[in-house]
Amino acid sequence: MAWKDELEENIKCGLVDILILQLLSTEDMYGYQIKQEISQRSGGTISIKEGSLYGPLYRMLEKDFISIRKEFVGKKRFRNYYHLEEAGKQYLDIAKREYESIIGGADAIMKRRVSTYE
Repeated sequence: MAWKDELEENIKCGLVDILILQLLSTEDMYGYQIKQEISQRSGGTISIKEGSLYGPLYRMLEKDFISIRKEFVGKKRFRNYYHLEEAGKQYLDIAKREYESIIGGADAIMKRRVSTYE
């Protein structure tokens, strides 16, 4: 069922940025931690492939939605911690409203609710 995997990826693609920003609104996190939190908090429903996380992170860095700081772990290793910036907070607020609106509309269609405009 390759089409099922493709469908799942297409649906998740639009959500990943919002989920990352939402997590960063509570605390700074490093990449693997973000991946684990998304999987854990979604009850395993949403899992992100190892390399799929960094594209959205780099896009958001370029837009100044998030910033990065390096923190040493041990003597020679470091982790990149991501931090939500003000522009990212504003984007997240708008994105959450849009998400709720779209999900509400899709839910109405999926449940075949009668429109109040008819």
